[in-house]
Amino acid sequence: MFSFFAIPLASQTSTITTASPAINAFFSQPIDVILSYFLVWFGWIPIVMTIIWGVVQMWVNYRQGKYSTTLKFIVLAVDVPSLTEQTPKALENLFSNLYGAKSTLTWKEQWIIGKYQPSFSFEIISSEGYIQFLIRTQTRFRDMIEAGIYAHYPDAEIAEVEDYTQYFPTEFPDAEYEMWGGEFTLDKPDMFPIRTYVDFEDKLTGEIKDPLGNTLEQMAKMRPGEHFWFQMLVQPSSNDWVKPGIKRLNEAAGKAEKVKKSMLLSGVEAALSWPIGIVAQATTLDLSGLFGGKTEADKPERVFLPFQESKEIEAIYNKITKVGLGCKIRILYVAKKNVYVKVERTGIVKGILNQYAHLTLNKFTLFIPQVPKDDYFWMRWEYTTKQRTLMGAYKRRSWGVGANPINLNVEELASLWHFPAISIKAPLIKKAEARRGEPPVGLPVTFLENTLAGNPEPDLQAGIFETASSSLEPAPVKEKRTAEEVIASAEVPILTSPTLSISHSTPPKKETHVEAEEVEMMQEQDDSSVPPNLPV
Repeated sequence: MFSFFAIPLASQTSTITTASPAINAFFSQPIDVILSYFLVWFGWIPIVMTIIWGVVQMWVNYRQGKYSTTLKFIVLAVDVPSLTEQTPKALENLFSNLYGAKSTLTWKEQWIIGKYQPSFSFEIISSEGYIQFLIRTQTRFRDMIEAGIYAHYPDAEIAEVEDYTQYFPTEFPDAEYEMWGGEFTLDKPDMFPIRTYVDFEDKLTGEIKDPLGNTLEQMAKMRPGEHFWFQMLVQPSSNDWVKPGIKRLNEAAGKAEKVKKSMLLSGVEAALSWPIGIVAQATTLDLSGLFGGKTEADKPERVFLPFQESKEIEAIYNKITKVGLGCKIRILYVAKKNVYVKVERTGIVKGILNQYAHLTLNKFTLFIPQVPKDDYFWMRWEYTTKQRTLMGAYKRRSWGVGANPINLNVEELASLWHFPAISIKAPLIKKAEARRGEPPVGLPVTFLENTLAGNPEPDLQAGIFETASSSLEPAPVKEKRTAEEVIASAEVPILTSPTLSISHSTPPKKETHVEAEEVEMMQEQDDSSVPPNLPV
């Protein structure tokens, strides 16, 4: 029996013995020869994997492009109330509600249909110094946007307008317009916050010095032919961006990162928990650490952080405790060539968000690969290409072009885009000219204003004006008579009615009080003598 099993073992031993010289001979070759063999044998694997990944991405982009053509977008212009005392905190609820637009995508929706999460564009534009607040959204989310604004700004006016970007070119160089701008991203990871409106509160007076005031004042400096655009794309996304912040908080607190145990180790630990507990009670020996359990010595001690690090931990905690959304920010300066002054406006583009910078936490910085530059001759070769890419991404409100999206919480978003308070006196901001009010509850509605399907139209010739709930009765047919016969047969006294001066040459006439139907017949016969513009 043992000899039967000894036969294959002996054959395997002989195979290994005979193969050893060949292996030794292969690895005794020069290293470049060995690497060339490995490249031929296994080098095709990463190449094929890269090609497959590229094909999949091209397919997804193609399907998303087809899906985007089925979406309907509108641009809403918001005329801010002129006497509002609301702080930027009022818009935190609006941005929080946008997270409700997020949907769980199925495999078919994501890879076959090409569906993606909806995005919203919050914009502030200055057209020759005239400032307007705009929101671009899908048509199905219009009610949600309007409700979020009217909830805190009941006097605001919202109207649908045309997309202003359609009047500007996408291809550069252009014969009439010139453009410069860039996309902004964060200097540090997303868990570090920027300065928000809370940091701009005056501790003496308690008044918030609105950080948006500086932005609006600079945008109001645009001269005729100049345009300055601020675009903030917002998209509800996953909350995975808070995980690095939670990890940083645990490190600062001295908590070790939780390592998921295998099923085998968990089973062994559960089976030996009773014996280990009995031994610990009998001999005061803690053996739980043999299988990955924590002993008394492994418990973290309380950590005392220095002042700067404690402030950093507090800021990270305040950010990750609020709802966060994906965000992309673009700023463009577009002007006609005869008034285009890039030297003067570059500083505004670069510094318009500097008031939100926190030097020890986070700040905004330009995404250099997308900024058109002409400092050196090789940069001028791709200057117009970057202009076309940036302008096209802005006009399409593209989410995939440019830098990776950043994550900002609702407090940071409300600090970047909100309506100016009463203390901001920036000129040429489009504001509501009147207060919006609702009609009285018991206001009667005529048939003309409430025409229901299936109801006949009112007979205006017969003078019938009934409500939609009443039925229309045909007017009785009366014998037609001349005006002289009607007046002669009238048994009412002749009264003098108020006169209406039609012209200086026509003396006032007396009218006879008769039935409405008979007077109407008289008017039908004498229509040629009545002026066409006579007020009724």
